[in-house]
This record gives sequence, C-alpha cells and structure tokens, in this order.
Amino acid sequence: MKVKMSFAPEYDSKYNWNCFCQGGENGMVLPKGSFDKVFSSDEPLKDLIEGATDNESYITAFFEAFPNNPKCFIRGEGKTIQEAEESCWQKYQKILNCNHEMERRDRKDGYGYCKHCSYSSTVFEPLTKCCKCGKSTSYTQDYKGKWYCQKHNRFKPKNPNPRIWEISDDKRLPRKRKKLLKKCAQNMFEKSGTFGKVKFSYLVTKKFYCNNQVITLLFERQEKEFIKKYKNKF
Repeated sequence: MKVKMSFAPEYDSKYNWNCFCQGGENGMVLPKGSFDKVFSSDEPLKDLIEGATDNESYITAFFEAFPNNPKCFIRGEGKTIQEAEESCWQKYQKILNCNHEMERRDRKDGYGYCKHCSYSSTVFEPLTKCCKCGKSTSYTQDYKGKWYCQKHNRFKPKNPNPRIWEISDDKRLPRKRKKLLKKCAQNMFEKSGTFGKVKFSYLVTKKFYCNNQVITLLFERQEKEFIKKYKNKF
C-alpha cells in the first residue's frame, strides 16, 4: 500500500491498512501548550519556536492511520518509518481486540477515551447545548463560549479579535510570497517526478498539494531554506 510522506517519496507500507494513512521521517513533536500559545499570540511562529525548547520537543519518524472500523485516529512513532508503522499497527491490533470501556475524562463534547487501550472517538451525547434551541450539540462554539447546532450556526457572531485560523489566507500571506512559495513547491514536486497543478492551503501551517503528494511548511527558517533550495527550476 502506498502511503503519502512529508518531504519524501511514497512509502510502501508493510501492512494492508485499507484506510487513509500518512507519515514522515522528520516530524516535530511540540511541547504541551505550544498551540495554545500559538492561537492566542500576535506572533505565533515566533512564540512557537520559543516554546519548542530542546528539552521538550523532539524529532521522530511517524506513521498515522485513520481506520473506519472502528473510526479513529492512530499514531505510531519510531527511529524509522518502519518502526513507526509497526508501533501504529500494534496499537490498532490492541484496539480491535479490546472490550472498550469508555470515559469522558474532562471532555463535554461527546468525545471519549478507552480505559484499556489507545482508542478514542466521539461516542457520547454532548453535554453542551445549543444556546438557541437547547439541543445537545458540539457543532460549533463562538468566542464567548456559547454553542450552536448546525441548524442555528447562522446566528453565530463573528469574533472581533479573530485567532490565526479564523483569518483568511489573503490577509495573512502577501500575494507575491504565496506565488513564490507555489513556484518552489512546483519545482520540488517536478524534481521528485510529480507533475500537475499545485494547490495551496494555510491554517497554522502552509501546505502545498500535487496529486497525492503534500509539502508542509511551519517555521520561518524552514520556509527560507525551502525558497533557497527550490527557487530556481532544476
């Protein structure tokens, strides 16, 4: 089975997962609380880098699977992508053979965790209720902490001080910069033998897609190195 990799050719998995999988050989695991800092900051990348100290963050190969039976997310880590897949597979086997006993822990949105394995998913009725109709929902929440079901989402007020993921990419990324990055991504894809239209998305990370390949940029230094290496066509 072919698995999409970040900054690397596709990986031939050892097991037949029969679901969407992705992986990477140099994934960064950030310290707890980093993204809370990012989402509330005016300079998110700067604060993220400052938060990712050598003692708390680390680089690892990772393998992520999104099975449909049961529907969940599983991540394995290791020194190599093969070790990461094996770790992920063993977690999946434990999930399949477990008599799940679920608990909410501190969640109110209906999400639950098994007491005996790594399985977690939305299995409970949400404790949060729509502020308009009183129906149990975890569909969306406004900046004041009020919840809205899908039907009443149209009444959700806009955040006067939007966080990073609520701002359109046109406001956060200059057009010339976006054009340059897409050009570099095109050159990198073509160098690896992938040809086609490059699509772009920007939430916390900048992502470029071409066919089944994806390039992810997070840090400013990573972006500069990317431009330096792929600005000129090979």
